[in-house]
Amino acid sequence: MTPQELKAARNAVGLSAEGFARLVRVESGRTVRRWESGEREIPGPVVVLVEALMASRAVRQFFGLVVEGDLTLAAPVHSEKKGI
Repeated sequence: MTPQELKAARNAVGLSAEGFARLVRVESGRTVRRWESGEREIPGPVVVLVEALMASRAVRQFFGLVVEGDLTLAAPVHSEKKGI
């Protein structure tokens, strides 16, 4: 995963660097910004988590995250009774 891909994924789920740091349990957003700038290598477990987040709506829901396209309108509910 490139630093640019990490940043794009973080932005896609609407997290700040600080919010992402909390998600992956690192000390601060500064660490995330170092990964995104290429100053530090992105750890393997972080890559796996980001790939899972981007590939699976269920994983995003588990963490309380959404990306564009996750939100769909429910089909209208119609009553079986006439006149309602």
